[in-house]
Amino acid sequence: MEAVLDRIEDGIAVFIIKPTEEEIEMPQSKLPAHLKEGDLVSISSDGTITKNEVATDDAKARIAAKLERLRKQNGR
Repeated sequence: MEAVLDRIEDGIAVFIIKPTEEEIEMPQSKLPAHLKEGDLVSISSDGTITKNEVATDDAKARIAAKLERLRKQNGR
């Protein structure tokens, strides 16, 4: 399943599953060391988490472009 690492609180990682927006939690200790909030991942049926580098980079670029457009609209 595809998901986004939404946040990490008190040692618990919270993922938002796409497209249902359902939340799942797992111990932070089960995450790959390089994973950060906002990263897009695949979670396999055995619980293995794999970061989708391309999708994460694309999402960050889209967000940056939207922010830039908003700044220009607001005269900044």
